[in-house]
Order: sequence, then structure tokens, then C-alpha cells
Amino acid sequence: MINNPFEIHGVKYISPSQINKFIQSPAKWLVQVAGYKDNLYKPAFTYGNAIEIGITKAVVENISVKECIDLANGEFDRILQKSKESKSEYDVDGATKKQKNVQRTLETVIPLYKELGTPIATQKRVEYQFDSTPIPLMGFLDLEYEDTVRDLKTTSFRPKTNSNYNRQLATYALCTNKLPMIDYIYTTTKVSELISFDVENVNMHIKSLERIIIKMMRMLSVSNDIREVCQLSNLEPNLSNDNWWDSWGANEIIGAKKLFY
Repeated sequence: MINNPFEIHGVKYISPSQINKFIQSPAKWLVQVAGYKDNLYKPAFTYGNAIEIGITKAVVENISVKECIDLANGEFDRILQKSKESKSEYDVDGATKKQKNVQRTLETVIPLYKELGTPIATQKRVEYQFDSTPIPLMGFLDLEYEDTVRDLKTTSFRPKTNSNYNRQLATYALCTNKLPMIDYIYTTTKVSELISFDVENVNMHIKSLERIIIKMMRMLSVSNDIREVCQLSNLEPNLSNDNWWDSWGANEIIGAKKLFY
């Protein structure tokens, strides 16, 4: 096996999102390793970022709820402008519908976050080096308190346990040695609610993180040539875009066709 396959293929660290991508769509992960990436603008992502901005500003800078709402709405304007500049596809009507929930949601959840006190860190880079892997596991946590790390998720579906999120929060627990919690901000056209979960079986998830990184390394180790890695993987990318969670951007599709076909 190549001494450090990650270095050969330009991978400097592994993030929880890369691990989840490898599990859900290993072909896409390889395409992204090869440098074919897209910025996909989706209303759900815009809404999530906007709500996170509003909450973070409220608990860190102690500004008014109205100011937080204005900043959150500004995120919608920013993403719309970026999508136009990059000529990317963007569901403007969908974003407008999501934006209508911003004021009610922030008015509901900001007081709940203020009860938790001021976090000691936000958007903090954390990393951990397993003895068995040559590069670190790295991520950015949302909110760190004295005893807990919390990650914000927005959803329009009643929240339940999610293995992807559990792996992500296990990363933060591993790096900080603190209790990991997932905060779901459940939003519909009529309801805005904060629902929090402790992450259970953290050690099990930590073991899975290490195991999966080793598998990623082994996949890259078969060749110094990323196209040969893709060919030998026997993976078949699904480029149909019939799955919202596995949407391929234009550059990723170009890359997939060059690497796998």
C-alpha cells in the first residue's frame, strides 16, 4: 500500500462531511477528491445558515432579536446574489417560502438559547489525530459551552436519530471531551420548535469514524492515479439527480464521466 495515499491525492484532512459522503456516495467522494466540485445553492441550506447566523449573533453579541432577524434575512439576499453571479440554478420561490419562517423561528428559539448562557466558542475548528491514520479528523463545531458542544440543524420533518449527525457530533465530542447535543430547529409553515437530543453510543461512533477513514485510505491506496482508483473501485455513480440528498452539480457530473466512464 502507498505510504500515505491521502497525501498522494491531495487530501490534507478528513471531515465528518467527507466521511458521510463516502458512506452515502463513495463515487462522488472520489470525484470531489479529484477536484470536481460545485457550490449547490438550495433554499433549505440558505434557511439553515440564516437561522444559525441569527442565533449566533444573539448569544454572542447580545444584539436585539430584530437585528438578528435582519441579519438572517440578509443571508437570503447574499445567496441569491451569489447564485446569480455564478449562474447557478437556485429555487428562488422555494427560498422565498423558507424566508417567511425566519422571523417567527428566531423569535421562538433565541430566548431558549439565551437561557443556556454565552458559549465559549462558535464556529471553532477542532481536530483529532488517530494513531492509525496519517492525517487528522477535522471539523467546525457550532456552539461550545463549558460542558457541552451543540450543533444546529434545521428541518421541516419531525426530527429523529440521524447517523450522519451522530458521527459529526461524535467528532466534536472526541475533540473536546464534552457532551455532544444536536439541536433540531423544527420548522413548518405553522410551527417553529427547538427539539434537542443527546448523542448516544458516542464511543461506538468514534470507532466507526476511525474505521471509515482507514477504508477511505485503502480505496485511494490502489493507485497514484485517481482515474485508475475510480476504475478499479467498480463503483457506478448515479448521475440521474433523482435523489435530493445525492444531487450532482455540473462540474461533478463532468468529473464523474471522465473518471468512471
